[in-house]
Amino acid sequence: MISLAKLADMARDPSASGRKSLIGALTDLFVGSGDDRDEQISLLFGDIVLKVLGQLEEETRIILSKRVCGEKAAPRDLMVKLAQDTITVAEPVLENSPALTSEDLVAIASSASMKHLGAIAGRQVVDKAVTTVLVDRGDSEVLSKVAENKGAEIADGSFLKLVEKARSNESIQAALVGRSDLPEEAAHALLPFLTEELKERISSLGADSTLVQLLAERAATEVAARANKLEEAREQSNALIKDVVSKKTKIDDAITQFARSDRTAELGMLLARVSDLPPAAVSQLLFSASDKPLIILCKANGVTSEAYKDILTMRARRLRMGGLELNAAIQRYSALSEAGAIRSLETLKQSGGVFGLKTGADKSSDEADPAKKNIPFASSR
Repeated sequence: MISLAKLADMARDPSASGRKSLIGALTDLFVGSGDDRDEQISLLFGDIVLKVLGQLEEETRIILSKRVCGEKAAPRDLMVKLAQDTITVAEPVLENSPALTSEDLVAIASSASMKHLGAIAGRQVVDKAVTTVLVDRGDSEVLSKVAENKGAEIADGSFLKLVEKARSNESIQAALVGRSDLPEEAAHALLPFLTEELKERISSLGADSTLVQLLAERAATEVAARANKLEEAREQSNALIKDVVSKKTKIDDAITQFARSDRTAELGMLLARVSDLPPAAVSQLLFSASDKPLIILCKANGVTSEAYKDILTMRARRLRMGGLELNAAIQRYSALSEAGAIRSLETLKQSGGVFGLKTGADKSSDEADPAKKNIPFASSR
């Protein structure tokens, strides 16, 4: 062990190398003493180092910081000084020193640089008083580091601030998703703007995760809402069809509404009801290759050319029809008279078939009666 006389000789050397040698010797003495070190050694180490600290080159201060940062008995005043130094000097102490109290860290975090705050955010344990300052002052990098640190205790109010700052920052969102201590209020606020990727990540968390539970509740609510919406739409459609059948509403209005919103099931039901035909058979006719049966149905029920164009537009989207095909379809519709369509519809209904969509019994009947095999498409006016 170095003697006090030797230390005294080193202290008389005012050069940079002399100061470096002195600090190195003192540090060896302090660290080498271990947990059984004499209190005098600690006092001597702290007193001398603090007096010459301002005269030390940064390189020497960095070495000192790294060597004493993990010492429980390191002089607190010295640790505070080192923690307030340049980030290269301060970082080991801010991240590791057990000598720094929560009050010390709060004071440093209240005015230090973002780099210093980031070092504090990386400590193994960070209490709520410290994280509150970090969240209030920190930039996105500091906030992400705080949220990722499982040893950081975060107050409910700070969680809400983190969520607010995470709206436009996916890294903070990702860090918050992984927190098992995320309060329910913060979780509710976080869910609406999470990316689909993060939502998928949530599903892999344990069942006791607040976010997992909220996602499940939200999914159930959305399913119920969609079901209610579909039920309401179905009831509205049924009411509209009923009004058309009872002549309270023009068929053109219902045709336009259903066709423009691509509600093919409702459109098929409407044409089936007004024509007294099976809905399944009529729905198949909406997108069949031949439009003759559809023309008969619509014309026989007084659908105008303007409303029929809405049906054609719907068919065109599904069948990828071009402009020439649409014009030809419009001309075919105009060529058939309403009276002719009514006669064709009645003839087809009396034949027992629905535009070629027959049951096995219907087909057997036709084979027994050749007169039913060929029902003409009436086009006379």
